[in-house]
Amino acid sequence: MGKIKKSVVFKEYSPGQLLLLPPSLEELIPQAHLVRVVNQVVDQMDISGLINLYEGGGTSAYHPRMLLKVLLYAYCMKIYTGRKIARALAQDIHFFWLSGMCRPDFRTLNRFRSGKAKESIQVLFSSMLVFLMEHDYIKMENYFCDGSTFSADANKHKMVWKKNAQRYKASAEQKCRQLLKEIDALNAVEDAAYGNKDLEEYGCDPLSQQIIADQIDQLNEKVKGITSKKTKRKAQGLGRKLARTADRARQYDAQIQTAGGRSGYNVTDPDASAMMMKNKVEVLPAYNVLAGCEDQFITGISLHQNTNDGTCFKAHLEQVSAQQPAAAENIIADSIFGTEENYELLENKRINNYLKFPWFHGEQKKKYQNNPFLKDNFRYDQARDTYICPNNQTLSLQRSYKQTHKRTGYQSQIKEYECVSCAGCPFYERCCKSEQGVNRIIKVNEKLDNYKQQARTNLHSQKGFQLRKQRSIEIESCFGDIKWNMGFRRFHLRGLKKVTAEFTLVAMAHNLRKLHLKQQKTAA
Repeated sequence: MGKIKKSVVFKEYSPGQLLLLPPSLEELIPQAHLVRVVNQVVDQMDISGLINLYEGGGTSAYHPRMLLKVLLYAYCMKIYTGRKIARALAQDIHFFWLSGMCRPDFRTLNRFRSGKAKESIQVLFSSMLVFLMEHDYIKMENYFCDGSTFSADANKHKMVWKKNAQRYKASAEQKCRQLLKEIDALNAVEDAAYGNKDLEEYGCDPLSQQIIADQIDQLNEKVKGITSKKTKRKAQGLGRKLARTADRARQYDAQIQTAGGRSGYNVTDPDASAMMMKNKVEVLPAYNVLAGCEDQFITGISLHQNTNDGTCFKAHLEQVSAQQPAAAENIIADSIFGTEENYELLENKRINNYLKFPWFHGEQKKKYQNNPFLKDNFRYDQARDTYICPNNQTLSLQRSYKQTHKRTGYQSQIKEYECVSCAGCPFYERCCKSEQGVNRIIKVNEKLDNYKQQARTNLHSQKGFQLRKQRSIEIESCFGDIKWNMGFRRFHLRGLKKVTAEFTLVAMAHNLRKLHLKQQKTAA
């Protein structure tokens, strides 16, 4: 054994030594610790809506305020699963203090999160925003909006694609038609199998499940009266094939109904849609999260099954209006949000428009400004309602029609102008992309152009320039904090309502972390 220097002095170490009085948990928690911020905020939140969900009677229940505190602090500490939260309640001194030494198991925590917390999560989030407003952390003046995709808790290899289901269903129906013809050929009289209908009537019309079921029932009845064993076996075989094929068609039809307006869905989580992730490499089952913030506090959340942020913006504002204690004065968002429908929506809600539009940055380039052959650079004669091309030819109005957006159903009024004659024009190859001899045609959406001009004025103002500059710092920082600092990139629950509740808890935890940092800076 090695020799020990006698001059070395160690502090007393006796793990099994008993204490005369146990230490107070209050003394062990630093005053500036994050857990105290969670406790303070939740204590001042109005959770009456959550408490009213309890019916009463039976044995006593854990207090919902305590369970909410535990969930929010766990999310702040990057603990997202029920079992790990339950383990922290048995090991972590901060959880001891926050829960008052209560130790609900993981089943209780999961039931609370997926049940009562899910039902009242919007009210709880709104209550937190009220707290932040009352303490002057947010003013609901500016709303910086953007979207980001988060992976679903689903098997990426179990995607059901709507187009495949439609193709397979059509193939199954065609097989049913062939079997029906074989069944008819087995009978001596056509109307015995098909009533008064001719075979051709089934050739192109969709085959309903009821038609196939009726044919199977009629075939079974006929089998009873067949005396020939060979004919009977053949009829029974055709009946079984028809039933199996009809089942496949029914399954494909159910898949099409589940997909709805989406390109497909996931078997593990049917609410999840296939989405291209941020790395532009993987297509995974995921949800699109739209969020808005002010001073990096998240002030609005909505989850969608569509990857296009601009298409989801209307539904986002509808959901956010129920969360926010007051509507924002200005909304700032990227170019994907700059559509006619969204501009009109902001106008109706009397919200200042700071939405970019596609080619907003492209318009700033000299290549765009110095190109006389672009439609936007043609001269417009308002008195005659005509456009003048670089060759001084007139483009007159030919027709006006409504164009319907294929996803949202929103209708835009389009005006189509055509040049009187492009024959012999020296700029034809540079001006027209069509074949020689076809006159230049431009399509104009006057309403959208007016909205874009309004957006240009706002975005190029001094205030607009500052808001544009601030947007990438604001909302992108929130998503970055959630994905990288909090480590939340994948949902742990399934179903649109549950993942909405889960991400709302994540957003509330983000706000608490941000509040803690602000308080630390103020104290310093």
